Amino acid sequence: MEVLLSERVTLPASRVPVVLTILIVLSAAAITIPAYHPPIAGQPIARLAPSTFSSAINSALLWLAHNQSIDGSYGAYQEHLAAAAAYALWLNSSSSAKAALSYSWLAHQLNSSSAWFWGQHGEADVPGAVLYSLASSSNKALVNITFVEDSLLQFQRPEGGFAGYYDVSLSQTVTSSVDTDMALFALTSAKAIPVSNQTNAINYVLSLQNSDGSFNLTSSTRFDSFYSLGPDSVSITALTLLALKGAGFSHDDSHVSNALTFLSTAASSDFDGHVYAAAISALAFKAYDEPASTVTAAVYILSQQNIDGGFSDTSRSSHPQSNALDTGWAAIALEAKFSEEVPPATINSPPTAAFVYDPASPSVGVTVHFDASSSHDSDGDQLSYLWTFGDGSTAAGSTPSHSYSQPGNYTVTLTAMDSGTNPADLSNTKSQTVKVQPANVQNTSGLPFTTVGRAIVLALVGLAVVAGVAVYLVRRRAARPATV
Repeated sequence: MEVLLSERVTLPASRVPVVLTILIVLSAAAITIPAYHPPIAGQPIARLAPSTFSSAINSALLWLAHNQSIDGSYGAYQEHLAAAAAYALWLNSSSSAKAALSYSWLAHQLNSSSAWFWGQHGEADVPGAVLYSLASSSNKALVNITFVEDSLLQFQRPEGGFAGYYDVSLSQTVTSSVDTDMALFALTSAKAIPVSNQTNAINYVLSLQNSDGSFNLTSSTRFDSFYSLGPDSVSITALTLLALKGAGFSHDDSHVSNALTFLSTAASSDFDGHVYAAAISALAFKAYDEPASTVTAAVYILSQQNIDGGFSDTSRSSHPQSNALDTGWAAIALEAKFSEEVPPATINSPPTAAFVYDPASPSVGVTVHFDASSSHDSDGDQLSYLWTFGDGSTAAGSTPSHSYSQPGNYTVTLTAMDSGTNPADLSNTKSQTVKVQPANVQNTSGLPFTTVGRAIVLALVGLAVVAGVAVYLVRRRAARPATV
C-alpha cells in the first residue's frame, strides 16, 4: 500500500517537559503497567494509576476505538491499518467488542477471492498483515486457512520472494523484502507454510542484507518512502528480524546480530524521525531479548504521541494527523513491553533442533537414515519435525529415511516445532551438509557378498587349491615305477 511522502515535523517545545519526565522516571525505577487495561468499547474508562506509559497506551486505544468505522474498518483499501488496530485492541482485552468488529470485517475481506489484494495485481504484504493479526490474536478460525494459504503462496516467485511492490522503473510488480516478510511472518504464525516455501523465502530475504546489517526493499532499491509497511531501512530491517524470529532464527545467527547492531545505531539517532520504525524495532528488540534497546525505542515512541492520543509517521501523506497504522503498531509495541509480566510457568521457550544421520558418507542410491531424537524442548512440550533434504524432497517425523539420485553436497534442514501456545508455537532449525558420493561399482553376480563373506570364499578357494595340489602329488607318486 502506498502513501504520499510529507515533510518532517519537529517535536513542539510543549512536548519537551513530557519527554524529560519520562527519562527521569526511567532512571529512578522500573515502570510497570497496571495488571489490566480498562474496557474501552462503549463503557466508562476506569481510573488508571498515574503512569506515563499506561496513560499513553490508554490514549492510543481510545483513539483507535473512536476512529473505527461502523463496519470495523479504518477506510477502504486499508486492511493493513485495521489489522494493526484490531490487534492492539485485542491485546488490551481479548473480549473487546471493537476488536471483534474489526476482525469480523478483516476475515470477510481475507476470505473473499474478489478482494483487491488478491490476484495478479495484488500484493502480499496486506493479506500477510491481516493473517498475522488474526493468527496472533487466536482468531485464525475466522478464515478459510487453506484458501488464504494457497492465495498467499501464489505471490511467491521462483527466487523465493513474495511479490507486491510496484517498481516504477520496471513498470511491473516485483518481489520485495516487505511483502516476503509479512507473508512469512503471517504463514509461520498460522503454521500454514510448507518447509520448502519457508526456506526459499528466508534465503531470498537474507540475500537482500547489506554489509551494515540493514536489509533492502528489493535487489535494486534500498527503500521506498511510499511503501507504508516499510517506508525506510530501519522498519524494513526490523520487520525482517521479526519474520526471521518466527522462522526459528536466534540472536546467535550472524544475519540477526548484524541487523540488531544496525537497529541499535538507529535507536541512538531517534530512528531518523520514524515512529513506525521505532514501534517495529521495539518489537524486534523484545523478541531477541534486548531490554535496553527496547526501552530506548519505547521512550522515543512516547515522545511522538499526538495530543489526540494517536501517532503519525513522518512518511505519511496525512502527517501530522494521526492514523490507525502507526497508532496500532505503537500501541502494540508499548503493550508488549510494559504489560504485566507473564508468570514464568506459562512462558513458552523455543525447542532446540538437532539430528544425526547414517551413513556419514552415503553413495548415490544408498538409503540415509536421519534421527532427530536428540532434539529437545526445555518446557517438555511434544515436538513435531519437518525436513528438507536439499534436492526438493521433504518429510515429516523424527526418523525419516531418504536416498539421493545424484552425487553432490545437499543441505538438509530440520525444523523442530513445539506444541506450546504462549504466545504461539515456536520452532528452531538445524542444517547440515550431506556429501553424497558417486555410486560404487555394483556386484553383478546377484550374490549378496559382504566383506566377511568374501573373506570366507577366498579362504575356501585357498583350501581347495592346497587340497588339489596334495591330491596331485599323491597320484603322481603312486604312478611312478618302483625301483629295484
